[in-house]
Amino acid sequence: MYVVTPKQMRRIDQRAIEEFGIPGIVLMENAALRVVETIYRLYSLSQRDRVVILAGSGNNGGDGLAVARHLFFDGVRVEIILLARPERIAGDARVNLDIARRVGIPVHCVIGDDDIPLAEQRLSQATLIIDAIFGTGLSKPVEGIFARVIELVNRTEVPVIAVDIPSGINGEDGHVMGVAIRADDTVTFGYPKRGHLLYPGREYTGGLHVVKIGLPSDSAEAIGTEGFTLDREEAAARIKGRSRIGHKGEFGKVAVVAGSAGMTGAAALTAEAALRSGAGLVTLGIPASLNCILENKLTEVMTRPLPDNGTGYLHENCLDEILAMVENMDVLAIGPGLGRKKTISEILRNIFGRINISIVLDADGLNGISGNIDLLSQHTKPVVITPHVGEMARLTGLTIAEILDSPVRVSQEFSREHGVIVLLKGATTVVCEPGGRIYFNTTGNSGMATAGSGDVLTGIISGLIAQGYHAYDAAVLGAFLHGHAGNLAAALRGEAGMTAGDILASLPTALKELYELAEKHL
Repeated sequence: MYVVTPKQMRRIDQRAIEEFGIPGIVLMENAALRVVETIYRLYSLSQRDRVVILAGSGNNGGDGLAVARHLFFDGVRVEIILLARPERIAGDARVNLDIARRVGIPVHCVIGDDDIPLAEQRLSQATLIIDAIFGTGLSKPVEGIFARVIELVNRTEVPVIAVDIPSGINGEDGHVMGVAIRADDTVTFGYPKRGHLLYPGREYTGGLHVVKIGLPSDSAEAIGTEGFTLDREEAAARIKGRSRIGHKGEFGKVAVVAGSAGMTGAAALTAEAALRSGAGLVTLGIPASLNCILENKLTEVMTRPLPDNGTGYLHENCLDEILAMVENMDVLAIGPGLGRKKTISEILRNIFGRINISIVLDADGLNGISGNIDLLSQHTKPVVITPHVGEMARLTGLTIAEILDSPVRVSQEFSREHGVIVLLKGATTVVCEPGGRIYFNTTGNSGMATAGSGDVLTGIISGLIAQGYHAYDAAVLGAFLHGHAGNLAAALRGEAGMTAGDILASLPTALKELYELAEKHL
């Protein structure tokens, strides 16, 4: 499913109206009908219920006015709080305001502080509130009467459905523009907007319902939309089939270089996740003095002891061993738990450009190249980096706050500048590639903020690359699978008590579900 910006959505609407001759009021009517259908799917409204529509002066308000009419005609008690002078309502919204008045829907104008008591009274008596104040194009802070009414709504315990986007949320980046409606559900039109998926907008959006309003099916492609997200069916469509007569070499070979004293778990999680994601063979390079630990812990993973001079950390003379280890491998995952020794930077400097396979770089591998970023562009095969915001700050020289403020822009710019695939981990993980595509991952939960979770992700991506997935597709599908496995683990263990091992244990089930869905659609 494509994900659009507000500007792109305006172009889509404009194209439908100007190129295809679809009147704007038809799109508004379709939008209103889809909102009403969603309301009835979520709530069992009766004549005892009272629905309050909050309407602004623009097209979003017009959508809300049309929603009011349909509910009113169905016998629902409806009233409108209009946050504008009636004479300022124009175009299609004006048509719907005039109809609402003619059919007898109560309209209360709230335009100044003296009107606040009226708004508070009507909102307190509501059983459902429909937010249609601002749409996705909001670009300035919410102030004055609008802010006061939004604060009133947020203080009630009445369910709220937002039309297109919660009022006060920036549709481009999900920022709160001063104050914003906290919706229980949001009905958006055509495509999800970035602001629905990026935090804090995602939290304010509640349940997101994407509905069709009669736009041409090629709308997103026609304007060159680069953003997308996946649901389970879409993820399943990306799954590669497995040969019934395939051997382990055919399903891919993963080399992992990971672990150090006190960090053997990172190595184990990465290696086993690569196997659990479908790779046929995984070889783990580990500091030699720790090898017995991993041999005891991992039954199915092959190990290769690497020189460490008895310290538990890779020694600089291990390079030849690593180069020999990756011969005939399909991908190298390097970094988890290696430690922050200067030796790691030197090893990485000598690996990049000297091996002819894809690299997945994470954790201490990212720290190891932070002083020599140009290494990334020297590699001739795809490179996937999987930083969290702290690691991204070290790579870019930006502050964590700057990255959190613009995760998409920062990831895009880094990807294009260095020619790598960037998977920036977060509550909404973003995956960017040099060609411009942006994936917004919505699977996962707060229980995945636990030690070792990122190591599992690195292993999943590596395992998928080994099986022949393009590196970007592996990063996208890997993020989805990682989050889906995390959701399964949370359902079993609860978010507070789950561990990275629980995510790993749920990975085969997550993968099995996608394979079964894929087979249904063959």
